[in-house]
Amino acid sequence: MTTVRSPRAAALVALALVLACSLCSAAFVCQPASAVILAPATIDGPSPLIAEFGGAAASEDGTGGVVYTKLVDGTEHVFAAQFAGGEWRPPVRVDWATPYAASSPRIAAADGGWLVVVWVSQIATVNGRVQDALYASSLLPGAGEFGEPFIVDPDVGEGVGVDPSLAIAASGKGLVGYRVVTDNFKTNLTPTTIPQLRPGDVLADVRVARYEGQRWGSPVLVDRDPLLTTRAPNEGNAPQVGIGRGDQAVVAWQESESNGAARIWARRVFDSSLGLAMQASPTELAGQPVTADADAFALGVSEFGEAELVSRVVGVPGTAIPHSQLFLNTLPVSTALTGAQLTGAVPLQGGAPAPGSAGVPSVAVNDQGDYRIAFTAGSTAEVLTGSERLQAGPEVPLGAALTAGGAGAVTALNPVGGGVTSWPATSAKGLPGIAVREDFPRGAAQSAFLSGAIDGPISGLSIGGSETGESLIGAREGNPGSYEIVGVRITAPPPPFSLEVPNGWVAPAKARLSWSSAEDAAGGVRYSLVIDGRVVRGGIAATSVLPERRALGSGVHAVQVLATDASGQQTLTGESQLMLDGTPPVARVRQGRRGSVTVSVRDAQSGAVPAATRIAFGDGTSVAGRLTARHTYRRPGHYAIAVRMRDRVGNAATAYLRVAVR
Repeated sequence: MTTVRSPRAAALVALALVLACSLCSAAFVCQPASAVILAPATIDGPSPLIAEFGGAAASEDGTGGVVYTKLVDGTEHVFAAQFAGGEWRPPVRVDWATPYAASSPRIAAADGGWLVVVWVSQIATVNGRVQDALYASSLLPGAGEFGEPFIVDPDVGEGVGVDPSLAIAASGKGLVGYRVVTDNFKTNLTPTTIPQLRPGDVLADVRVARYEGQRWGSPVLVDRDPLLTTRAPNEGNAPQVGIGRGDQAVVAWQESESNGAARIWARRVFDSSLGLAMQASPTELAGQPVTADADAFALGVSEFGEAELVSRVVGVPGTAIPHSQLFLNTLPVSTALTGAQLTGAVPLQGGAPAPGSAGVPSVAVNDQGDYRIAFTAGSTAEVLTGSERLQAGPEVPLGAALTAGGAGAVTALNPVGGGVTSWPATSAKGLPGIAVREDFPRGAAQSAFLSGAIDGPISGLSIGGSETGESLIGAREGNPGSYEIVGVRITAPPPPFSLEVPNGWVAPAKARLSWSSAEDAAGGVRYSLVIDGRVVRGGIAATSVLPERRALGSGVHAVQVLATDASGQQTLTGESQLMLDGTPPVARVRQGRRGSVTVSVRDAQSGAVPAATRIAFGDGTSVAGRLTARHTYRRPGHYAIAVRMRDRVGNAATAYLRVAVR
């Protein structure tokens, strides 16, 4: 367990890791480094001007950012800080073109540092009442500021409970899902005849809008029956969206049935149409009806469009679900035969904590069908991965315990296995902070308790995972009047990459090696050429190299490439065989009896070419096209045998062999 409160101390730890690797002997290669949990970076604050935290996001290439609101001349406005090139960049204002107060900011990231932000702000006054709109703006790759705000939806009512959810694919296609309260049964000027199914219910629409890379489509209504009241908005029941590489988008939301019970629903969202609405939470268990609400849920979508939905159903003593229970439902890849239907809600093994103790769940999924579900329960944060259950708490000492209030855990899945889980916690000394646990593919784990520059509760904890295996965690820390925005980076070694070597025997001039890029979020990747276990050349910025001839001898060599990023983390390719032939064939002569000689031509690597071989015996006779020739001299004397030869990769030579015949 690592406790980090000082960024300087963390920097020294990271430097020590880099130095330890750089001091390795040239005859040995450092083992690839594990991921590193770095110290929190204070992105903004501490300041009395910081208000709402809207989340963190990361793209497939490890770039990303965080978003929050901050007072400017007494009015809340949206700010975002980009993470690119291995560092947090200064925050910039997103809603620079709108003068009104902003709320509910959310962020998503695409490759190249592309950020998309949505938020809620005033647009008009209608019949003496303020009408809010959903706005969006983008920071395109290479840009220094966000573009002109775009009105996604001009009418989101009073702007309360909108709770947008934003997802962007690496390609720049995206989706926003949100809720619009159309009647809260309190402030609506027009009386309604629609009955409240439960006290405190509201009428609300669930809408989605498509993002096509700088252009937004028109909002579309996705819920089944907007005339049925549903539970009042809160963090756990807000709509959620996810998107794969292309058009594999999914939206999930909470909606009541006619009997008043709240269920979780989901459907696919295509470019110009909606898929079927499917119920993701259970209506019965073991033959008994489920009458309790599904009050919170989580949605994860893989690159190929597989969706995992985790529902939390409130426990009611004496019913089918006597205490809080988590259920998992899967929406297979849309091209599969079963892709149009959910597979069915299944109780999660180990996902049945004590009554009322479970926090809001979080789920991540990859294209291998692996999923990772995190939630808090009592004094532990638990992770479910398939049939495995990991606990971060008393069973895995962290020197940290959960904060009060049922705070939820967040999780991200490493594409090659393992993942990161984080939750608000208090240290053994009672100090608030962020607990982080990283599980590695082969079962090892590391953990840390992190805190920013000031003490104070953690709120709005959010995580973004990337295809590089790196994660960005963002949160607001502190007390009212003195908040700071903190960002935590969990680094990963450069991603696995492939090495290509020439096929078969080659001459040194044609022994060029090439490899795929291993660039990661840390940036600054440099490569080292490793031959037969020795680093023969380092600091290579390109993705190909022609080894120096003096570093190689003829024969078969084990070749690897070592990638080292700016954080000192390393990834080594597997061994490949380089078959190098830098010497021409060799000619030998063996004398026999009675003036006979036998000349042979051999090449130990690529092999000599018979058609390129000519042997002149020095007495006016010669042979060609043969690698072995026998000749008998008729007269005694001294002779010079000239052998012209070439191997299969082009190494050529002429050898002179002298013989004395008696």
